[in-house]
Amino acid sequence: MGLRKRRLTMALLFAVLAGAGFYFFSGSWELFVGWGSIVGCTLFLILAFLTPSLALRIDRMEGREFEEFLGEVFDRAGYKVEVTQASGDFGADLLIEDESGYRIAVQAKRYNGKVGLEAVQQVAAAVPFYGVDEGWVVTNSVYTEAAYQLAEPNRVRLIAREELFAFAKEIGVR
Repeated sequence: MGLRKRRLTMALLFAVLAGAGFYFFSGSWELFVGWGSIVGCTLFLILAFLTPSLALRIDRMEGREFEEFLGEVFDRAGYKVEVTQASGDFGADLLIEDESGYRIAVQAKRYNGKVGLEAVQQVAAAVPFYGVDEGWVVTNSVYTEAAYQLAEPNRVRLIAREELFAFAKEIGVR
């Protein structure tokens, strides 16, 4: 269970227990409704401010955790997802397939700096190795100009930070 779901479950449990307690001690539902509204609004505000943004959560992830996160995102978007082994992955961290059978090798790069052409080289090598149709490099960062230059002739799609966040938001990942 994710952190957000645990917090929401705890908030709901607390609100129910608080309401039951108010009713038990006062014998009146009016107090329950009044105090329940106050408690509910307070819990909502606390949860809203304590839940980190998607960008902050991604920026705190380790490499493998980012790969698994992307797997969940692509799965939610309707792709069939296969996470490759952690080491010796031959340039692809994920293999995804859409409903029409179009297959894509994905190289995940959770970086603090710019992603260079090495990532493009890795996924370009993965395309024939895995027999897929295309390669993607997905990052929480941005790419160097050299990466863009190498990606175009190799049919590699580069998905940078803003496109990743827009895609995640589009499919309901917060």
